[in-house]
Amino acid sequence: MENRLQFYNTLDRKVELFVPNEEGKVAMYTCGPTVYHFAHIGNLRSYIEEDVLEKTLRYMGYDVKRVMNITDVGHLSSDADTGEDKMLKGAKREHKTVMEIAKFYTDAFFGDCAKLNIKTPDVVEPATNCIPEFIHMVEVLLEKGYAYLAGGNVYFDTSRLEDYYVFSSQTEKELLVGVRDDVEEDANKRNRNDFVLWFTKSKFEDQAL
Repeated sequence: MENRLQFYNTLDRKVELFVPNEEGKVAMYTCGPTVYHFAHIGNLRSYIEEDVLEKTLRYMGYDVKRVMNITDVGHLSSDADTGEDKMLKGAKREHKTVMEIAKFYTDAFFGDCAKLNIKTPDVVEPATNCIPEFIHMVEVLLEKGYAYLAGGNVYFDTSRLEDYYVFSSQTEKELLVGVRDDVEEDANKRNRNDFVLWFTKSKFEDQAL
């Protein structure tokens, strides 16, 4: 199969020829929506680009299997682990349960995709279907020392990975959370860039999941 498809490699920061791991086959994962509200045009642009890529690969003769997740639990409104749970926020706004919100906005999302001729991925997996797998991964990270328990929650220890910042052009100092006046520091963290893997003690009194 002649292949002239090229991609920008964010690790090497240069354009490279695409070479699949398995001849003639491509496994493709794309991050799906957090289904607490309607997708806006900026969100949908990403899915259009992903759809174009998948269709291009298929046109070139590749056997493509594309997987997309649906985030229906555990997405905070702040990357600093200080924001409100987006699903709970949507449920409060509309006086519905979290699962009702997830179902409604998942259907709305794929309705929008259909109008834009975006192909539905081969596998669509809600996060709530993968809770046992998430728990297992967290347990493995704890066993290997890449995570730790503190304040009733499980954190990822960023100091254990020397190349943690390899995909960013920013330094560790530039990526520090809690540098703004409106961001509260988490005293349970060993390192300022550590992040929560699992809330075993929810900070939301009416947490649904």
